[in-house]
Amino acid sequence: MLDREMSRRVDEIAVNELGVPSLILMENAGRSCAECLLNWPLADKHREPSVLVLCGPGNNGGDGFVIARHLTLANCRVRVMLFQEIAKYTGDARVNLEVLLQLGTEIEPFDPEWSEAETIQKFSEFGTQSTNWVVDALLGTGARGVLRPPIAKAISAANHLAVNKLAVDIPTGLDCDSGEASEPTFRADVTCTMVDEKMGFENAIAHQFTGTVVVVGIGVPVDLASLKQIDTETVD
Repeated sequence: MLDREMSRRVDEIAVNELGVPSLILMENAGRSCAECLLNWPLADKHREPSVLVLCGPGNNGGDGFVIARHLTLANCRVRVMLFQEIAKYTGDARVNLEVLLQLGTEIEPFDPEWSEAETIQKFSEFGTQSTNWVVDALLGTGARGVLRPPIAKAISAANHLAVNKLAVDIPTGLDCDSGEASEPTFRADVTCTMVDEKMGFENAIAHQFTGTVVVVGIGVPVDLASLKQIDTETVD
């Protein structure tokens, strides 16, 4: 199992010591999540998936962009909602956002002025077709503490929808280390977690938010964290 620091170090080791480009790690993570969604047993196989992907400002949001691309290419109806101005996305997330823009995937900024009722309506509508999946790619394992607007409003609205829900790596609002849940916390049917389960998933409270946990690969050894000593001691 991985805690918050170990999760960070896995990526660091993969990039700096194994030489795996971070863009490849993001690609593998997002593709694995998309494949999980497309093959999920709760999905209605008679309906074309209509997927709302909530993308935060960091690498978790970048994973969301990769998911959106693969779902778009699989002929799903995809809408991406941004929780940061387009111009502020950088690095690998920016690369994947640019690809989505070229594909013509529907991309919309989240408006923090929407009321809760308006947010629920925006999330549930998909043109003439209703949303049947929501993907939480807002924050990641590094997040901790109480959620703040606008993300708190988005999570609350998503939880009101009677649709399938997928969390990327960890449900937003759930603490990676302790498994304690903030109010609100995303309630997933399935959590696609990278490399290994997270320490907080052992907390009984976490189960009502993670749903089924599926460990997905990102192109590094599963036991990478144990191959390298992760020093968490403070150096004076």
